[in-house]
Amino acid sequence: MGLLDTLERGIEKAVRGAFSGRGGSVGPVEIATAVRRHMDRESSTAANGAALVPNLYKIRLSEDDFTEAKKYGTALAEELCGEIVRHADSQGYTLLGPVKATFVKNTELRRGQMSIEGQNDRDLDPAAPKPHASVPRPAHAPPAATAALPQRARRNAPAPHRPAGTLKHDGRTYALEEHRTVIGRSSTADITISDTGVSRKHLEVTQAGSRWIARDLGSTNGSYVDGQELRSAETELYDGAVITLGNARMHFRLS
Repeated sequence: MGLLDTLERGIEKAVRGAFSGRGGSVGPVEIATAVRRHMDRESSTAANGAALVPNLYKIRLSEDDFTEAKKYGTALAEELCGEIVRHADSQGYTLLGPVKATFVKNTELRRGQMSIEGQNDRDLDPAAPKPHASVPRPAHAPPAATAALPQRARRNAPAPHRPAGTLKHDGRTYALEEHRTVIGRSSTADITISDTGVSRKHLEVTQAGSRWIARDLGSTNGSYVDGQELRSAETELYDGAVITLGNARMHFRLS
């Protein structure tokens, strides 16, 4: 079980303890979500129609957040590489080389801030035998944690498929309807949540092509995705997103 899977399976406090209770810090889930969004923004279409995304990622963190991230060693970078490959596979993206993620300290960033830079490196050996991590840099150089994975995405990727979505809550897995799934306390909702903090019709999840969108339905207590409140807004759901309605927590998965 990987670090991100561990977080999603209910033991966030054990794994993310270094990031909790500090207000505004970023942890593994926030980093993975930001990288997935960066991939979607930076995707481009090649002459053969393939959707290309960067295979090299540099994640700049504040000094405090970087210090906490170092406690995970290269395991966090390696897990992030795996998440990048999984997202590329799920969206039909093409990677032109091995995936590599590097964490760098940036003293100009404040706690909770990060910046992501992505690029392609066609000269990297696509037959790299296994994930590897860089050795620590000397004390006078900016510290960084790096990991790489062999390339897995195909050069000629097929047309993006329409991934199926599911929600996991209280030990049960619910398959999402293709067009619209309503979640709420009402017995007429597609997914009924017995929680007084959940409105009768609280949130809807819809599919738009290969994307899944969450939209609050004017609930009393609001809806949250990965800790961000929706209210009247809507947001795209990514694999592993955590949806909070009242006291209920739901995990969104793509397959």
